Amino acid sequence: MSLEDALKARTLELISQQMANWVVEIQKNIGRHQENLVRTLDDLQENVARYDEKIDEGAIARAIVEVIKENPPPAAPKGPGFDRLKSSLNAIEKGTSLSEVLTYLVNEVSAYVDRAAMFIVKGPSAIGWYGKGMPTPDALKQVNVPLGADTLFRSVQNTRAAVRARLQDSPGTTQALGRLGGNAKGVLAVPLILREKLAAILYCDTSKDAVPPAEADLIEILVVFAGKIIDMLSAVPKATIAARTTGNMAERAAAIRAGGEEVRERANVPRPPAPPPPPASQGSDEGSSTVMFNASTFASMKQPAPARPAPPPPPKPAASGLPPEEQKAHEDAKRFARLVVSEIKLYNEAKVSEGRRQKDLYERLKEDIERGRQMYAERVPGTVRDATNYFYDELVRILAGGDAGALGPM
Repeated sequence: MSLEDALKARTLELISQQMANWVVEIQKNIGRHQENLVRTLDDLQENVARYDEKIDEGAIARAIVEVIKENPPPAAPKGPGFDRLKSSLNAIEKGTSLSEVLTYLVNEVSAYVDRAAMFIVKGPSAIGWYGKGMPTPDALKQVNVPLGADTLFRSVQNTRAAVRARLQDSPGTTQALGRLGGNAKGVLAVPLILREKLAAILYCDTSKDAVPPAEADLIEILVVFAGKIIDMLSAVPKATIAARTTGNMAERAAAIRAGGEEVRERANVPRPPAPPPPPASQGSDEGSSTVMFNASTFASMKQPAPARPAPPPPPKPAASGLPPEEQKAHEDAKRFARLVVSEIKLYNEAKVSEGRRQKDLYERLKEDIERGRQMYAERVPGTVRDATNYFYDELVRILAGGDAGALGPM
């Protein structure tokens, strides 16, 4: 073996021996450190256990009580309560006509907000009709809110749902209702739907930042209930309306909803008259329609009318002792005449008041009266129309306030 090979072999042998010794020594050191680490962890665990035993739970509990006393949690909001809701429902149910129901509705809602006002939807506008809490109530009747303007009323019309908001977030509404004055902040607008049409919008406001959710929900319930009452009035004869104010509401409503002619007869609800056939010509005056006067009927009334129609004959009383079927036809005719004329008055309060003073109601409301007269003629059998004059009777009683002269030349 050469010298070089001998040196290399000896060197490798020494290095291997030394490395083996280092590995043994390192392993021993690791073992000692592991033992120390385990002992340290055991000591820490024992210390933690001793600290847990030293916790004073009583002191912590006392501190919590003191903090709660110094910072009491806010009281849970309280709603109007079921008793108040029931009282309001009972009050609204006493209405025996469309105008009465809407008046009772506004009066009841005003108990939950600062101000409440009913706006009647007529054509492209919402017109102020009756309100509570207004500093100048007459100013409401001068308010005309275009439904196309950027207001809460447009939102209600588009969505057919209630809108609760802050007045400052709707500058258009602030401007449209500026005539009403006040310092309203939170507002609520609720649609009144009759026969699947937007008939009116109930507007409410408060000096609070918002109408509370509980009050808003209750008001929506009252508006829906009022709509159902109005729908029921349109299908129930006068005698039944008089009786309904003392009966049990749940039983009557259940009987009417149950369906079937036999059940409806027991509930004293007449069969709904067949709707009149649509006119041959169709108009595009949907914007001028009301709940009672639909667009097709309005279009049929666009025919030229005589400049001065003959005055109506004196009213004829219904014959007594009629068979039940004929008596029912007379009651239905009276009811329909009353509803048509009531709606004319509802949508034209200002014209009615001025017409009574000037003795020219017919001239001011000629279009609406003749449209209503045609509806009456189409709905009521000829035998009843020839024997009575219920429509004219209601014109005198409702529009003229009992003074036939207030109608003026007809």
